Amino acid sequence: MVRKRTRTELQLAEIKYRNLLDKRDALNEDANVFRDERDTLNEERRESNEKMQAMKEQRDALVTEMRIHKKERNECQKKAKELIEIRRKRRKDVGKNLGLHLERLRKDIENLQKKQETVPMELKDENLLLEEMKRKRLDIEECENIYKEQQEISEDIENLDDSIDSLFRKADAEHEMVVRLSEEAQGIHEKIVDLMKEISHLIAEANKKHDEFSEIREKADHYHRRAMEMKSKVLSIKRVKREEEREARKILKQQKIEVKEALDSEEKREKAADEALETLLKKKKVEMG
Repeated sequence: MVRKRTRTELQLAEIKYRNLLDKRDALNEDANVFRDERDTLNEERRESNEKMQAMKEQRDALVTEMRIHKKERNECQKKAKELIEIRRKRRKDVGKNLGLHLERLRKDIENLQKKQETVPMELKDENLLLEEMKRKRLDIEECENIYKEQQEISEDIENLDDSIDSLFRKADAEHEMVVRLSEEAQGIHEKIVDLMKEISHLIAEANKKHDEFSEIREKADHYHRRAMEMKSKVLSIKRVKREEEREARKILKQQKIEVKEALDSEEKREKAADEALETLLKKKKVEMG
């Protein structure tokens, strides 16, 4: 016989199963919201990372170019300082004023010549005068050679001055490039630092969203497992119910067979009784006749 409580038990199990599914689905919807927010944050982080990488490459390129100009500036300054030292040593080789000294020597010879021509003197004194004139001419010749060398040195010094000025001008131009590139690189670096802070914030927020997603998803999985357990219970109840219904139908069928058989037997007995009665009546009629 079918248990009266089976249907109610099945209904309650199905209601509980549906409630568990509804809770699971609601939690999954909430989890999907956090998942989408997490994925959006991760996409923003990816885009920011790409932007930061491009900025790093730009900054590094500026730094590389700056180092080239810095090296060129330092080399120009070094060469200029070397030329300054050479110029300082060359200037030591130049006399204080050989031009004036030569003028005095020439004036002395001129005076000696006039003295020789105008002043009567003994042979001894004249020889001394000539000797002095010869010595002064030798001094003039020596001084002229030195003066010529000094003029060449002076020209070299002038050339050195031009070279030094040119090197310092180039060094200044290179320094301006170094400063400009350094400022540009620093500006980009500061933007990179700000972007890194933004990326760190995005990572932290994405991690929070992921934790919330995982927590809700874990609850949804819990309700899913309970729903599957309840589904198994519902299927088990239905299976028992079907078995009971089959058993009930089987019993009912058997009862019908037995009732039919009983009715058939009763009909046969009644028919036999009727036939016996009819036979008896026929027999009595014969005897009476």
